[in-house]
Amino acid sequence: MSDLDSQIRNFLEQVRLLLGRDPIKGFELWADLYTRLAQAGEYELCDELLQMIKGMELPGYGIGIVRYGEGWMYDRRGQWREAIAAYEAGLKAFDEVDLPLRNVILTQIGSLYQDQGDWQRAEEAYSRALDAATDDKGRALTLNNLGGLWAMREDHQRARQCFDESRAVFQVADDRTNFAAAGVGLAGVLRDEGCLQESVDHLAEAIVIFRDLGNTKALATAVASLALTYHVADRIPEAIQTYRTALELSISIGDRNTIAKTLANLALISAEGGNTEEALGYLEQALAEYQEIGDRHGEELARGHISRLKLFR
Repeated sequence: MSDLDSQIRNFLEQVRLLLGRDPIKGFELWADLYTRLAQAGEYELCDELLQMIKGMELPGYGIGIVRYGEGWMYDRRGQWREAIAAYEAGLKAFDEVDLPLRNVILTQIGSLYQDQGDWQRAEEAYSRALDAATDDKGRALTLNNLGGLWAMREDHQRARQCFDESRAVFQVADDRTNFAAAGVGLAGVLRDEGCLQESVDHLAEAIVIFRDLGNTKALATAVASLALTYHVADRIPEAIQTYRTALELSISIGDRNTIAKTLANLALISAEGGNTEEALGYLEQALAEYQEIGDRHGEELARGHISRLKLFR
Protein backbone atom coordinates (compact mmCIF):
# COMPACT_ATOMS: atom_id res chain seq x y z
CA MET A 1 0.00 0.00 0.00
CA SER A 2 1.38 3.41 -0.98
CA ASP A 3 1.66 6.31 1.45
CA LEU A 4 -1.17 8.04 -0.45
CA ASP A 5 -3.46 5.00 -0.16
CA SER A 6 -2.68 4.81 3.55
CA GLN A 7 -3.49 8.49 4.01
CA ILE A 8 -6.77 8.08 2.13
CA ARG A 9 -7.81 5.10 4.23
CA ASN A 10 -6.92 6.91 7.44
CA PHE A 11 -8.96 9.94 6.32
CA LEU A 12 -11.99 7.80 5.44
CA GLU A 13 -11.81 5.99 8.77
CA GLN A 14 -11.71 9.38 10.49
CA VAL A 15 -14.83 10.42 8.53
CA ARG A 16 -16.60 7.16 9.41
CA LEU A 17 -15.88 7.49 13.13
CA LEU A 18 -16.83 11.17 13.19
CA LEU A 19 -20.11 10.45 11.40
CA GLY A 20 -21.04 8.16 14.28
CA ARG A 21 -20.27 10.78 16.94
CA ASP A 22 -21.14 14.06 15.21
CA PRO A 23 -22.83 13.68 11.79
CA ILE A 24 -22.53 17.37 10.86
CA LYS A 25 -18.79 17.52 11.55
CA GLY A 26 -18.35 14.25 9.67
CA PHE A 27 -20.12 15.64 6.65
CA GLU A 28 -18.19 18.92 6.83
CA LEU A 29 -14.88 17.05 6.97
CA TRP A 30 -15.85 15.03 3.89
CA ALA A 31 -17.19 18.05 1.96
CA ASP A 32 -14.17 20.20 2.88
CA LEU A 33 -11.74 17.69 1.40
CA TYR A 34 -13.77 17.52 -1.81
CA THR A 35 -13.68 21.31 -2.05
CA ARG A 36 -9.91 21.47 -1.56
CA LEU A 37 -9.30 18.70 -4.10
CA ALA A 38 -11.55 20.52 -6.58
CA GLN A 39 -9.50 23.67 -6.19
CA ALA A 40 -6.42 21.66 -7.15
CA GLY A 41 -8.18 19.85 -10.01
CA GLU A 42 -7.66 16.42 -8.38
CA TYR A 43 -10.83 14.88 -9.82
CA GLU A 44 -9.41 11.35 -10.15
CA LEU A 45 -8.51 11.35 -6.46
CA CYS A 46 -12.03 12.53 -5.62
CA ASP A 47 -13.44 9.61 -7.59
CA GLU A 48 -11.09 7.21 -5.80
CA LEU A 49 -12.25 8.54 -2.42
CA LEU A 50 -15.86 8.10 -3.46
CA GLN A 51 -15.37 4.50 -4.58
CA MET A 52 -13.56 3.64 -1.34
CA ILE A 53 -16.15 5.18 0.97
CA LYS A 54 -18.88 3.23 -0.82
CA GLY A 55 -17.24 0.04 0.46
CA MET A 56 -17.20 1.16 4.09
CA GLU A 57 -19.75 0.38 6.78
CA LEU A 58 -21.48 3.71 7.38
CA PRO A 59 -24.44 4.82 9.53
CA GLY A 60 -27.85 4.66 7.84
CA TYR A 61 -27.66 8.26 6.70
CA GLY A 62 -24.20 7.56 5.27
CA ILE A 63 -25.85 7.12 1.89
CA GLY A 64 -26.28 10.88 1.97
CA ILE A 65 -22.50 11.29 2.13
CA VAL A 66 -22.09 8.94 -0.82
CA ARG A 67 -24.80 10.61 -2.89
CA TYR A 68 -23.35 14.06 -2.13
CA GLY A 69 -20.01 12.87 -3.45
CA GLU A 70 -21.66 11.41 -6.54
CA GLY A 71 -23.52 14.66 -7.16
CA TRP A 72 -20.27 16.57 -6.91
CA MET A 73 -18.56 14.26 -9.42
CA TYR A 74 -21.48 14.36 -11.85
CA ASP A 75 -21.48 18.16 -11.61
CA ARG A 76 -17.77 18.36 -12.52
CA ARG A 77 -18.34 16.03 -15.48
CA GLY A 78 -21.17 18.16 -16.83
CA GLN A 79 -23.82 15.50 -16.10
CA TRP A 80 -26.21 17.96 -14.50
CA ARG A 81 -29.36 15.82 -14.47
CA GLU A 82 -27.52 13.00 -12.71
CA ALA A 83 -25.97 15.54 -10.32
CA ILE A 84 -29.36 16.95 -9.32
CA ALA A 85 -30.78 13.43 -8.81
CA ALA A 86 -27.81 12.52 -6.61
CA TYR A 87 -28.06 15.70 -4.54
CA GLU A 88 -31.80 15.20 -4.06
CA ALA A 89 -31.19 11.61 -2.91
CA GLY A 90 -28.63 12.90 -0.43
CA LEU A 91 -31.09 15.54 0.75
CA LYS A 92 -33.73 12.86 1.38
CA ALA A 93 -31.28 10.74 3.38
CA PHE A 94 -30.30 13.66 5.60
CA ASP A 95 -33.92 14.78 6.06
CA GLU A 96 -34.91 11.32 7.29
CA VAL A 97 -32.64 11.71 10.30
CA ASP A 98 -33.18 15.48 10.71
CA LEU A 99 -29.64 16.50 9.79
CA PRO A 100 -29.70 20.28 9.06
CA LEU A 101 -27.98 20.10 5.67
CA ARG A 102 -30.82 21.31 3.48
CA ASN A 103 -29.24 24.73 3.01
CA VAL A 104 -25.97 23.29 1.67
CA ILE A 105 -27.49 20.84 -0.78
CA LEU A 106 -30.34 23.07 -2.00
CA THR A 107 -27.75 25.75 -2.81
CA GLN A 108 -25.83 23.17 -4.87
CA ILE A 109 -29.04 22.23 -6.70
CA GLY A 110 -29.87 25.87 -7.37
CA SER A 111 -26.40 26.42 -8.81
CA LEU A 112 -26.89 23.54 -11.22
CA TYR A 113 -30.22 24.91 -12.45
CA GLN A 114 -28.64 28.35 -12.80
CA ASP A 115 -25.86 26.94 -14.99
CA GLN A 116 -28.47 25.38 -17.27
CA GLY A 117 -30.31 28.67 -17.69
CA ASP A 118 -33.35 27.41 -15.73
CA TRP A 119 -33.49 30.54 -13.65
CA GLN A 120 -36.96 29.97 -12.19
CA ARG A 121 -36.01 26.61 -10.68
CA ALA A 122 -32.71 28.07 -9.51
CA GLU A 123 -34.54 30.86 -7.70
CA GLU A 124 -36.92 28.34 -6.12
CA ALA A 125 -34.01 26.22 -4.87
CA TYR A 126 -32.20 29.25 -3.44
CA SER A 127 -35.39 30.43 -1.74
CA ARG A 128 -35.77 27.01 -0.09
CA ALA A 129 -32.09 27.10 0.87
CA LEU A 130 -32.47 30.49 2.56
CA ASP A 131 -35.50 29.21 4.49
CA ALA A 132 -33.44 26.22 5.63
CA ALA A 133 -30.32 28.20 6.66
CA THR A 134 -29.51 27.72 10.35
CA ASP A 135 -26.76 30.34 10.67
CA ASP A 136 -25.45 33.53 9.06
CA LYS A 137 -22.72 31.74 7.13
CA GLY A 138 -25.12 29.26 5.53
CA ARG A 139 -27.37 32.14 4.52
CA ALA A 140 -24.39 34.06 3.14
CA LEU A 141 -23.29 31.11 0.99
CA THR A 142 -26.73 30.98 -0.60
CA LEU A 143 -26.81 34.77 -1.06
CA ASN A 144 -23.55 34.53 -3.02
CA ASN A 145 -25.26 32.27 -5.54
CA LEU A 146 -28.49 34.23 -5.54
CA GLY A 147 -26.53 37.40 -6.20
CA GLY A 148 -25.12 35.76 -9.31
CA LEU A 149 -28.61 34.84 -10.45
CA TRP A 150 -29.91 38.41 -10.01
CA ALA A 151 -26.86 39.68 -11.90
CA MET A 152 -27.64 37.37 -14.83
CA ARG A 153 -31.18 38.74 -14.78
CA GLU A 154 -29.72 42.27 -14.81
CA ASP A 155 -31.35 43.11 -11.48
CA HIS A 156 -28.30 44.96 -10.25
CA GLN A 157 -29.81 46.36 -7.08
CA ARG A 158 -30.81 42.97 -5.68
CA ALA A 159 -27.52 41.43 -6.83
CA ARG A 160 -25.49 44.10 -5.04
CA GLN A 161 -27.56 43.64 -1.85
CA CYS A 162 -26.86 39.90 -1.87
CA PHE A 163 -23.12 40.32 -2.39
CA ASP A 164 -22.79 43.15 0.15
CA GLU A 165 -24.59 41.12 2.82
CA SER A 166 -22.59 37.95 2.18
CA ARG A 167 -19.24 39.81 2.10
CA ALA A 168 -19.97 41.36 5.49
CA VAL A 169 -20.62 37.93 7.00
CA PHE A 170 -17.52 36.34 5.44
CA GLN A 171 -15.30 39.21 6.53
CA VAL A 172 -16.37 38.83 10.17
CA ALA A 173 -15.90 35.04 9.92
CA ASP A 174 -12.44 35.50 8.31
CA ASP A 175 -13.59 33.25 5.46
CA ARG A 176 -11.22 34.54 2.78
CA THR A 177 -12.33 32.12 0.07
CA ASN A 178 -15.99 33.06 0.13
CA PHE A 179 -15.24 36.74 0.80
CA ALA A 180 -13.18 36.78 -2.41
CA ALA A 181 -15.84 34.83 -4.30
CA ALA A 182 -18.45 37.40 -3.31
CA GLY A 183 -16.02 40.09 -4.44
CA VAL A 184 -15.86 38.50 -7.89
CA GLY A 185 -19.66 38.53 -8.03
CA LEU A 186 -19.81 42.16 -6.92
CA ALA A 187 -17.18 43.06 -9.52
CA GLY A 188 -19.47 41.67 -12.21
CA VAL A 189 -22.30 43.91 -11.03
CA LEU A 190 -20.00 46.93 -10.96
CA ARG A 191 -18.84 46.14 -14.50
CA ASP A 192 -22.42 45.99 -15.72
CA GLU A 193 -23.11 49.33 -14.04
CA GLY A 194 -20.10 50.91 -15.79
CA CYS A 195 -17.95 51.20 -12.64
CA LEU A 196 -14.99 49.61 -14.39
CA GLN A 197 -12.10 50.65 -12.14
CA GLU A 198 -14.00 49.50 -9.04
CA SER A 199 -14.60 46.20 -10.80
CA VAL A 200 -10.89 45.84 -11.58
CA ASP A 201 -10.00 46.65 -7.96
CA HIS A 202 -12.31 43.99 -6.51
CA LEU A 203 -11.05 41.38 -8.99
CA ALA A 204 -7.41 42.21 -8.27
CA GLU A 205 -8.10 41.73 -4.55
CA ALA A 206 -9.79 38.38 -5.19
CA ILE A 207 -6.96 37.18 -7.45
CA VAL A 208 -4.39 37.87 -4.72
CA ILE A 209 -6.47 35.91 -2.20
CA PHE A 210 -7.05 32.93 -4.48
CA ARG A 211 -3.36 32.77 -5.43
CA ASP A 212 -2.41 32.93 -1.76
CA LEU A 213 -4.81 30.08 -0.97
CA GLY A 214 -3.77 27.98 -3.97
CA ASN A 215 -7.36 27.90 -5.24
CA THR A 216 -6.75 27.44 -8.97
CA LYS A 217 -10.39 26.92 -9.89
CA ALA A 218 -11.54 30.17 -8.29
CA LEU A 219 -8.44 31.92 -9.62
CA ALA A 220 -9.34 30.96 -13.19
CA THR A 221 -12.85 32.34 -12.73
CA ALA A 222 -11.56 35.61 -11.27
CA VAL A 223 -8.96 36.05 -14.03
CA ALA A 224 -11.63 35.41 -16.68
CA SER A 225 -13.83 38.05 -15.05
CA LEU A 226 -10.93 40.52 -15.02
CA ALA A 227 -10.39 39.88 -18.74
CA LEU A 228 -14.05 40.66 -19.39
CA THR A 229 -13.76 43.92 -17.45
CA TYR A 230 -10.70 44.90 -19.52
CA HIS A 231 -12.71 43.97 -22.62
CA VAL A 232 -15.64 46.21 -21.62
CA ALA A 233 -13.16 49.00 -20.79
CA ASP A 234 -11.76 48.67 -24.32
CA ARG A 235 -8.34 47.70 -22.96
CA ILE A 236 -8.06 45.11 -25.73
CA PRO A 237 -4.41 43.92 -25.50
CA GLU A 238 -4.80 43.40 -21.73
CA ALA A 239 -8.13 41.65 -22.26
CA ILE A 240 -6.74 39.19 -24.83
CA GLN A 241 -3.72 38.30 -22.69
CA THR A 242 -5.86 37.90 -19.56
CA TYR A 243 -8.41 35.72 -21.39
CA ARG A 244 -5.55 33.48 -22.53
CA THR A 245 -4.24 33.23 -18.98
CA ALA A 246 -7.73 32.28 -17.76
CA LEU A 247 -7.99 29.66 -20.49
CA GLU A 248 -4.64 28.13 -19.53
CA LEU A 249 -5.63 27.99 -15.86
CA SER A 250 -9.03 26.43 -16.55
CA ILE A 251 -7.57 23.86 -18.96
CA SER A 252 -4.94 22.90 -16.37
CA ILE A 253 -7.65 21.74 -13.95
CA GLY A 254 -10.30 20.67 -16.45
CA ASP A 255 -12.76 23.42 -15.46
CA ARG A 256 -14.98 23.07 -18.53
CA ASN A 257 -17.45 25.75 -17.50
CA THR A 258 -14.75 28.45 -17.41
CA ILE A 259 -13.12 27.00 -20.53
CA ALA A 260 -16.39 27.38 -22.48
CA LYS A 261 -17.08 30.93 -21.30
CA THR A 262 -13.51 32.07 -21.93
CA LEU A 263 -13.49 30.61 -25.44
CA ALA A 264 -16.76 32.42 -26.15
CA ASN A 265 -15.31 35.72 -24.95
CA LEU A 266 -12.13 35.22 -26.98
CA ALA A 267 -14.41 34.71 -29.98
CA LEU A 268 -16.20 37.99 -29.33
CA ILE A 269 -13.01 40.00 -29.00
CA SER A 270 -11.63 38.37 -32.16
CA ALA A 271 -14.82 39.24 -34.07
CA GLU A 272 -14.61 42.84 -32.88
CA GLY A 273 -11.09 42.97 -34.29
CA GLY A 274 -12.31 41.72 -37.66
CA ASN A 275 -10.84 38.19 -37.26
CA THR A 276 -14.02 36.37 -38.25
CA GLU A 277 -12.48 32.97 -38.96
CA GLU A 278 -10.58 32.98 -35.68
CA ALA A 279 -13.78 33.97 -33.87
CA LEU A 280 -15.71 31.13 -35.50
CA GLY A 281 -12.98 28.69 -34.44
CA TYR A 282 -13.26 29.81 -30.81
CA LEU A 283 -17.06 29.66 -30.95
CA GLU A 284 -17.10 26.14 -32.35
CA GLN A 285 -14.86 25.04 -29.49
CA ALA A 286 -17.04 26.87 -26.97
CA LEU A 287 -20.19 25.30 -28.42
CA ALA A 288 -18.69 21.82 -28.07
CA GLU A 289 -17.82 22.53 -24.42
CA TYR A 290 -21.30 23.90 -23.67
CA GLN A 291 -22.86 20.80 -25.23
CA GLU A 292 -20.62 18.50 -23.19
CA ILE A 293 -21.50 20.16 -19.89
CA GLY A 294 -25.18 20.57 -20.79
CA ASP A 295 -25.24 24.37 -20.47
CA ARG A 296 -28.30 25.24 -22.54
CA HIS A 297 -28.01 28.98 -21.98
CA GLY A 298 -24.38 29.07 -23.15
CA GLU A 299 -25.14 26.78 -26.07
CA GLU A 300 -27.92 29.05 -27.33
CA LEU A 301 -25.70 32.13 -27.09
CA ALA A 302 -22.85 30.40 -28.95
CA ARG A 303 -25.17 29.20 -31.73
CA GLY A 304 -26.58 32.72 -32.12
CA HIS A 305 -23.11 34.24 -32.43
CA ILE A 306 -22.05 31.58 -34.95
CA SER A 307 -25.11 32.27 -37.10
CA ARG A 308 -24.52 36.03 -37.09
CA LEU A 309 -20.83 35.71 -37.94
CA LYS A 310 -21.52 33.31 -40.82
CA LEU A 311 -24.25 35.58 -42.15
CA PHE A 312 -22.06 38.68 -42.34
CA ARG A 313 -18.64 37.28 -43.21
